[in-house]
Amino acid sequence: MTNIAEKNVLWITADEFRPDCLGVAGNPVIQTPNLDMLAREGVLFENAFCQASPCAPSRMSVHTGRYMCSTGVVDNMTPLAEADDNVAMHLRRHGFEPAILGYNDYARDPRTLSEDDPGHTSLSYDFFLPGFDVALKHEYDSPEWYAWLRERGYPANVCNWDVMYSYAVPEEGPGDHLPLRYPAHYKAEHSEAQFVTTRALEYLESRQTNPWVVSVNYIKPHSPYICPAPYHAMYDPADMPPPVRRPEEAANDHPYISRCRNDWAQTSLRDERDWRELRACYYGMATELDACIGRLFDYLKRSGQWDNTLIIFTSDHGSYLGDHYLADKPHYYDAAMGIPLLIRDPSAEADITRGTRLDGFVEGVDLAPTVCQFLGVPAHERFQGRSVLDALRGRRDAQLKNEAFYEFYYYNLLRTQAGCCPETCRLWVVRDHEYKYVQFGEADMPSQLFDLRNDPGEFQNLADEPRCAPLVAAYCQRLLQWRMRNEDYRMEQWARQYR
Repeated sequence: MTNIAEKNVLWITADEFRPDCLGVAGNPVIQTPNLDMLAREGVLFENAFCQASPCAPSRMSVHTGRYMCSTGVVDNMTPLAEADDNVAMHLRRHGFEPAILGYNDYARDPRTLSEDDPGHTSLSYDFFLPGFDVALKHEYDSPEWYAWLRERGYPANVCNWDVMYSYAVPEEGPGDHLPLRYPAHYKAEHSEAQFVTTRALEYLESRQTNPWVVSVNYIKPHSPYICPAPYHAMYDPADMPPPVRRPEEAANDHPYISRCRNDWAQTSLRDERDWRELRACYYGMATELDACIGRLFDYLKRSGQWDNTLIIFTSDHGSYLGDHYLADKPHYYDAAMGIPLLIRDPSAEADITRGTRLDGFVEGVDLAPTVCQFLGVPAHERFQGRSVLDALRGRRDAQLKNEAFYEFYYYNLLRTQAGCCPETCRLWVVRDHEYKYVQFGEADMPSQLFDLRNDPGEFQNLADEPRCAPLVAAYCQRLLQWRMRNEDYRMEQWARQYR
């Protein structure tokens, strides 16, 4: 049993939050004063990446500290086997009582369920990993949020999805604008993000005399894109940075890209005005979220817990917002892989890096080991990530990674097309400061190589150029070695013990 010191952890995870949507990251338009303050008092990691997309594969990697090739959670609603091997249960075994608010996107292994459980015949990831005390369940369409709204005077007939996720469009219609340029039907102080924040504050109040570990999960700025006033009109679409894309991408004949054009985002919202309005709404959602997070920070300072609380702000993955003519978070471009990562270590040892940026690579799998090290808990034996706490504390022998790895399972994008195989419709990525290499599971699918120094937008595939053949071979070898180290061979290792 670990001796629990007076240390707290506030682990905040947004959904689809782009790393370039922070003022401190150099965005000249967006307003994120509270997160900017966190960066000034902590560290901004400039090269943080998720391990998988969409939400469930990423979050299961984060909370198990393991890559997707180990967890086996390749898509939303894919069950996680041996779910007890996660950071929450590990901390609980060492005397902590980790809590979670929001959602977790965990799907249960049917083999662990009773015979009459509907999980045997239907898919759901509406659960929380074992080990967490669930302080609040809220994602979309939450009965708890609607009840909270009714307590604040909202009529019962408007407390539903149809109203609360629609826009207050005037009777004459939206005119030349997308409906998302109009506000939500609820006030800013009553948004779902504020609801989650209020419940988090209530939980923290209840734990004032005890060390705590709290995971707060906000759905924003994930779609549906909707803002209450004044955030809906905070940003002028004309001020939005244009998407990272080129017209010739529409004619890209790489077989992966051409086959995945069934993705709705390839053909919708191509109008420049539409993309600018979408981004303006997204920026408004990010700023609203920043205000909610500011309430948590204010509480920690007022209650005297700011100086003994490790604070992590991150996201499960990014979002395209028109980059490469895409929306959402599929495929392998940096807009989907990249995540924001701000960490404030309250210890005096971290003063040396306070307010700095670190450009080494950090992966989502590194967060669970970081939390454990801060709390004095040994790393779980199955963790594949490694703590960044020594780097935060400026120790000379502490080095961040020089590369990041990512996986994407694309079968569900193509399952209606003939010849698609669920075992091979997946890709792997290794990315460092110089290149990004993409390897596909389908035998006839050509790989991709991007020179990130000269082509940061990832437009030109160099994999077929003869001069790049040695690079392709080297990066392919790195991917193979990584997979050999991290794919789950535990049963083979178990059997070896008894031979």
